[in-house]
Amino acid sequence: MSKGALGLLAAYWPEGTARYAHIPLERATQYCVHRTAASEPERPALVTTARTITYAELSRETKAGASALAARVSAGKRVAIVGADPAVAIPSLLAVLEADCTAWLAGDAPRAEALAAFAPDLVLAAAPVPGHETLDPAALRDGDPDASRPRPNLRNPVLALPAPGGAGEVLHNHKTLVSTAISFGSFFMLEPGAEIVLLEPPDQWLGLAALLGALHKGACLRFAYGPGGERLRGAHCHYAVSLLASAEERYLGATPVLRDLHIGVGVILGVEGPFRVSRRRQLARRLGAPALLVLGRNDLGPVVASHPTWYLDAAAGIPLPNVDAQPLDPSDGRRLAIGWDAVEEAELGVKSSLAPAGGEIANEWLRSRWLARTDPTGLYFLNGPPPPRPGPA
Repeated sequence: MSKGALGLLAAYWPEGTARYAHIPLERATQYCVHRTAASEPERPALVTTARTITYAELSRETKAGASALAARVSAGKRVAIVGADPAVAIPSLLAVLEADCTAWLAGDAPRAEALAAFAPDLVLAAAPVPGHETLDPAALRDGDPDASRPRPNLRNPVLALPAPGGAGEVLHNHKTLVSTAISFGSFFMLEPGAEIVLLEPPDQWLGLAALLGALHKGACLRFAYGPGGERLRGAHCHYAVSLLASAEERYLGATPVLRDLHIGVGVILGVEGPFRVSRRRQLARRLGAPALLVLGRNDLGPVVASHPTWYLDAAAGIPLPNVDAQPLDPSDGRRLAIGWDAVEEAELGVKSSLAPAGGEIANEWLRSRWLARTDPTGLYFLNGPPPPRPGPA
């Protein structure tokens, strides 16, 4: 990107948001939960049909759960969380992170092959899971919230996401989770007390980023999935967050929950490739709110996003804080010697403190395999996937 484009980009940048934010060396739970619990303990953190969980209660359950887990498994062990109820799954997830184990959100009915591939040392589930040691998540509340925790290695894996295509997994550590929370929460200018609705569980990159970003900012999360998720009719929120499936029509025509919400700022839509302008405009009209894009993938994390104060329909947006973009040669992923201002189209490469381990790296740049370009103001546009690689002669 040219110096002129960088100067124009500064005019677009969200007010009060650092382009490169300092990432504190803390557990993700300390940064995203315990800090707010110490300053504003009665602030609502999670609102479900079952109960409202304040930051103080969420902090206590996180610490108690980590203590209960420490009595069963040691740090570094792998823990699968089975069940879709956010009132149970999210405190369980935070407890696993606090215990410095590696968490995997397995959903309501995980496939036996997927569970076997994760190879959990412990499964948190309300009912026994054949072939695996199982613990009822309710038992996590019996732990000692005042028990001391050893100092963690912040670079050790604490969360697993499925790799794109289902081949393997990508691994987050505390540092990448904290970086994701800061970047997402700051870029979308989430405020304490803001209402965020998650349409899907945080078992993919966008839901995870929204969950951590909201908690980091002291916002309140509601859920359109799990028990009672359909009861959000008429609810007011600042943002609704959804990862678009390849079948975009699912959100264009069959979104009663979204249509029933009063959305104050916009719908944050995660995309994993080019998104047609016509679809975005149609979706915005149906929802009566801007359709804001976040480009990313499990092996990259969130990378580029459109900000609600200046988004353009055709643009993917600008890089999030702590994300750098670079044109790469689509044939081999090598960094091009020339910048975006001299390239009409190139593969989008990223360097990011948000990215988990497991992405394809070429000369220190993560390969997206998306063809992209920028305009003179520094906005990124996606042109499509790169051409297929030539086969052997």
